[in-house]
Parts: sequence; C-alpha cells; structure tokens
Amino acid sequence: MTEPEDPKTDWRRHETPEAIGLAGLIAIVLGVLLAIVQANIKSSDSPLWVTVFIGIALIGVGLRIEAAIRDRSRR
Repeated sequence: MTEPEDPKTDWRRHETPEAIGLAGLIAIVLGVLLAIVQANIKSSDSPLWVTVFIGIALIGVGLRIEAAIRDRSRR
C-alpha cells in the first residue's frame, strides 16, 4: 500500500519541464509585447515600465533555460 501524498508537496507534480517552459514562453511574449506598447506611449514614467517589462521577459528566458536543464537531466 502506498502512503498518501503530502498536500504540501502535491503541487510539485505539476512542476514539469513542459509547464516551466510554457510559463517562460508566456512571460517572454507578454514582457516584450508590453514593453513595445509602453515604449510607444509617451509618458514621463514610460522608461521605468519598459525596464520592468523587459525584466519580466528576462525572467521568462531564465525559466526556459531551467526547463531545458531539467529536460536534459531527465533523459
């Protein structure tokens, strides 16, 4: 008989390389699109928001790299 799963670690079964890669792709696309939109809006705090959105896209790149590492180590 198997032991019941701990509810604290139950969410980790969804933490697959595919899910992490998809989250990274979404972050990249949304970050770049929002940065482009914000760059076209001429406001005083536009450079700050462009920087924030580019940062979100870079986090997405990091997630994609993490997914690739996990996928390679799984094989």
